[in-house]
Amino acid sequence: MLSLVAVTGVGCLSSRGGPLDSDSGSDSEASSEASTGPGLTTTGDPDLTTTSSGEDLSSGGAGPACGDGTQDPGEACDDGDANAEAAPCTPDCTVNVCGDGYPLAGVEDCDDGQANADDAACTSACKLASCGDGLVFTGGEACDDGKNDGSYGSCAPDCSALGPHCGDAILDPEEACDSDDPSCIGCTVATSCLKIHEADPNLQSGPRMIFPIGPDMPLAVYCDMTSDGGGYTFLKVDIDSELNDLPYPAKKAESTCAMFGMQLLVPRSPDHLAVAHMIAVGDNVPPVGGGQKPSGSDYLQILGIYPKQSSKSCLGNALNPATCPQWAPSDGGPWFVSDVVKNPAEPDPDGACLGCSLLYTWNPDASVKNYKSLPNPGGSSLRFMCDVGDKLP
Repeated sequence: MLSLVAVTGVGCLSSRGGPLDSDSGSDSEASSEASTGPGLTTTGDPDLTTTSSGEDLSSGGAGPACGDGTQDPGEACDDGDANAEAAPCTPDCTVNVCGDGYPLAGVEDCDDGQANADDAACTSACKLASCGDGLVFTGGEACDDGKNDGSYGSCAPDCSALGPHCGDAILDPEEACDSDDPSCIGCTVATSCLKIHEADPNLQSGPRMIFPIGPDMPLAVYCDMTSDGGGYTFLKVDIDSELNDLPYPAKKAESTCAMFGMQLLVPRSPDHLAVAHMIAVGDNVPPVGGGQKPSGSDYLQILGIYPKQSSKSCLGNALNPATCPQWAPSDGGPWFVSDVVKNPAEPDPDGACLGCSLLYTWNPDASVKNYKSLPNPGGSSLRFMCDVGDKLP
C-alpha cells in the first residue's frame, strides 16, 4: 500500500530538477512588477497607489472643475459639455441672465452686457431695438411712443420724426398758441402775469399779453415780476364817458373788470401798492374802455376794499387788516392802504355803505393822501385798474 509524504524545504526544484537560486531574486522582482503593473508603485499603505510621477489615483484623479458636469460649490450650474455662451449654463458655470453678455438662445435677442440700455441697439430687456417698442433708439430713431400713428403729440410711423406737436411753431387745432412768446406756456395762453412768472422767473417787469378770458381775447397788461416775489397783474381801464352812464362806482367797476376775467384792484402789500402807483402815473401800458388817458393817480381813486358792515367802524384807525378788520376785499384776501391814520373821521358811519369803496387821493411818493366815504353808491371814478387776484404776498 502506498503512502503520501509532504516534503518541505528551503528550496524548490527547478524545471531541470535543481533548486532555484535564492540569492538572485529575479523571479520575485518579476512577480512584484506583475502585481502592480508597469509604472506603478506601492507604499507601506495598502490603500494608497500612485503613479511613478506621484499622481494620486486612489482619491479620484483631478479635482472639481467647471465643465465636468457636476455642480460643485461655487458654481450656479454645470451642464458639462452643454455649457455654452448661448446655453442656460454659461462656460463659466453661471446661469445665463440678461446683462451678462451671453445672449440666451430662444429667450434673448441680444446681450451686450453693461452696454444694454433702453436707448441702445440692445435694450435693457435684451431685445433688439425696433420702431414701435416705445423706446427711442439713439442710433436711428427720432421718436417712438409705441403708438407712432402720426397724430398730434405722437410719432411718425417709421419713428423718423415727431408728429405735430407743441413747439413746432405751427398752430394746430389742439393748441391755443405755439410760439416762443412768454404768454404762450406749453401751447396754452397765460391767464395772468403770475402764470408767466412761474413759467419763466427770469423775465423782467413790463407790458405783456395775457388771456384771462381765452385765446381769442388778448389783453395788454403790465406785469410786475419783482414785488412780493413777482406775478402781479395790472390792467388800466379808462371809461369813455360819452358811451357810459355816470357815475362809475366800485360796483360798476367790478362788473367791468369781470368782463375781462379780472377784479377791481386790491393793494395786497406796501410793495404792491407802490408798484400800482408807479404804473398808474406812468405811461407804460395802454388803457381799455374807450378812454385815451395813459396815466394819472386817478387810476387809484377807487379800490376793491369794502366795509363788512354799514355802521361805525375803524374811526381813527389806519387802513389795514390789523387795525381795521371791519373792512376787507370781496375775495377775503390780504390788503393794505396805509399803516398811519390820514383821516381820523373816516370811514364815516353814514357814508360807509356796503359794497361802496372810499374815494382815495395819493401823494407823489405813493402814500395815501386822503380817503373819504361818500353816500351810496360811494366813491366813483372813470379810471381804475383791474387785477387777476391770483397773486398774494
